[in-house]
Amino acid sequence: MLKVLRVKNFALMKDLTIDFDKGLTVITGETGAGKSMIVEAIATLSGSRMEDVLIRSGKNFAEVTGIFEVRPSVMEKLVNSGIEVDSDLIVRRKIERNKRQNAYINDQIVSLNLLKELAQEMIDLIGQYENQALLYAKNHLSLLDSFTSLDDLKAEYNKNYGEYIQLQRRLEDLLETMRQKDEKIDYLKYQITEIEKVNLQPDEEEKLILEKELLLSTEKRSLLSTQIITNLYEADGSIIENLAKVKRLFDDLCKYDNNLNEMNERLEVSISSIDDIYREISSYQSQIEFSQQKIDDVLVRLDTINKIKKKYGKTLNEINNFLRSIKMELILIETRDEEVKKIRIRVAEIEQTITKQAEELSSQRRKAAVSLKKRILEILTQLGMKKADFEIRLTNKDIDENGKDDVEFYISTNPGEELKPLRKIASGGEISRITLSFKTLLSDIDRIPTIIFDEVDTGIGGRIAEAVGRLLAKVSEKHQIICITHLPQISVFADNHILVKKEIKGKETFTRVVKLDEEMKKLEIARMLGGQEITEKTMEHAAEYLQKGQHK
Repeated sequence: MLKVLRVKNFALMKDLTIDFDKGLTVITGETGAGKSMIVEAIATLSGSRMEDVLIRSGKNFAEVTGIFEVRPSVMEKLVNSGIEVDSDLIVRRKIERNKRQNAYINDQIVSLNLLKELAQEMIDLIGQYENQALLYAKNHLSLLDSFTSLDDLKAEYNKNYGEYIQLQRRLEDLLETMRQKDEKIDYLKYQITEIEKVNLQPDEEEKLILEKELLLSTEKRSLLSTQIITNLYEADGSIIENLAKVKRLFDDLCKYDNNLNEMNERLEVSISSIDDIYREISSYQSQIEFSQQKIDDVLVRLDTINKIKKKYGKTLNEINNFLRSIKMELILIETRDEEVKKIRIRVAEIEQTITKQAEELSSQRRKAAVSLKKRILEILTQLGMKKADFEIRLTNKDIDENGKDDVEFYISTNPGEELKPLRKIASGGEISRITLSFKTLLSDIDRIPTIIFDEVDTGIGGRIAEAVGRLLAKVSEKHQIICITHLPQISVFADNHILVKKEIKGKETFTRVVKLDEEMKKLEIARMLGGQEITEKTMEHAAEYLQKGQHK
C-alpha cells in the first residue's frame, strides 16, 4: 500500500507531500490543477521514464519519493537483490537536467528493470500507463484460473508435472552417459588399474624419502664413521688408549683412598660404553655400501608415486577416496540400462497422468471462460459499455507447468468491430472500466494492493458514473484505490477525498493539495455539480449525493 507521496520540483508541484490511506481515495480539482501530475509522479515510482520537461521551470532537478508497506513477495525479491528493509519500503526517483536519472530503494541505487519488477507487485496503474497487469496476455491464464476453483487440481498437476520434469532430466543424463558408455567404462577401468597397480602403502613415501637421503649420503657417512673409529680406538693416543692410562692411575689412587672406588667404577662403565660404541660404529661402517641400483629403484618408485598424486590426490587418503568413487561410478554405469528402463516406464505413466489432468484443467477453464465472459459483459453493461463484446480465447500449446492452454482476452467495444486483443484497445477510459470489471470479480484474490484509476470516468455520467463509484467502493474493501475523477457521482463513494488546487503567487504557479473533511467534501461536490457559483440548492443537492455515497 502507498502510504506517502513526496514530490519536489515536479511540474507545478514545488514541494508537496500527500498522505494516503486505505480504502477509496478520490482526487478531484479543476482542469489543469495538476491531478494527473500526481498519477504521473506515482508512475515514475513504478519505473516510467522521467523527462526533463517534468522538471519545474527554474529548477535543476526533480525528485519523487514514495513510502510503501512491504508485502512478503516484494520482501523476498528485495532480500534476493541485497536490499535491506526494516518495515517500510522507500522508493525515490531523481532527475537532473541533461543527466542520467537514478532510482533508489531504501537509499540503495537500483536498476529501472528491478524497480519495474517490484512495482508490478505493488501498484496497478490503470489508464494511459503501461504497467497495467490486465493488458499483458501472460497474466490472463492466472486471472481465468483465479475465477475458477482449480486450486486442488492445479496443485496435483504441478506436483506430477514437477516429477515428470525431474524424471526427464534424469533420463536425459542417463542417456547421455550411455552414449558415452563404452568410452567412459574403458577410461574408468584404466584409472582403477593404474591406481591399484601402484599398490601404495601407508607411510611408504616418507620411508622412501628417508632411504633416498641415506643412499645419497653413503660416501659422507663412510668417511665420518671411519674418522670416529680411528679417534676412538685405532689412532696413536686414541680415546680408548688414553682412558686405559687414566684407569690404571685411578686403580692406584683407590689403593690409598677407598672413597674413590665409586668414581672408579663409573669410569670403568664409561670405558665399557665407549668400547660398545666402537664395536657398533665399526659394524655400521662395514655395512655402508654404495648401490646405484638401489638409488635408481627408490627414485623410480618416488616418481611413480608423485605421478599418481598429481592425477588422483595429494594424499594416500584422497587417492583411496577417488578410487572408491570411480569404482562406484563404474558399477552405476554398468547397471544404468535397468535404471533407464524403469524411468522410461515411470515417465510414460506420469505423462499419461499429466495429459489427462491438463485436459481436465482445459475443460474446467473453458467452462469458466463462458461464465467469466457473461459476468464481465454484465458489469460492462452497468458501466455503460452495452455494445461491447468480450471473449476469452484458449489455444493449445505443448504441455508446461500451467497445462496445455494459452489464454488471451479479446474485446470489441463498438458494434461491427472485430474482436481484438485487450492490449490493443486505445481508449484509457475503456481500459479502466474493463479493468474495474475484472477487479470487481477478482478482488478477493488479486494480489496487487494499490490500484490507480486515472481515466475511469471518461465519457460517462449519471447512472453509469454511480455504478462505477459503487464498484470502486466494492473493490476498495480489498485494495487501496486511488482514483482521479471529475464526477461527483464517483466522488461521493470515497473514504478519503483529496482536492488539488492551482495557486499563483507572484510569477510562480503552484499545485496544492488539501485533504477534505466532511464539510469541505460537500463544498467540493457542490462545485463539481454546479461549477464556480455554489447556491443553497447546489449544497442541498451535494448533501443528497453524499448521503447516497454513505449507503454503499
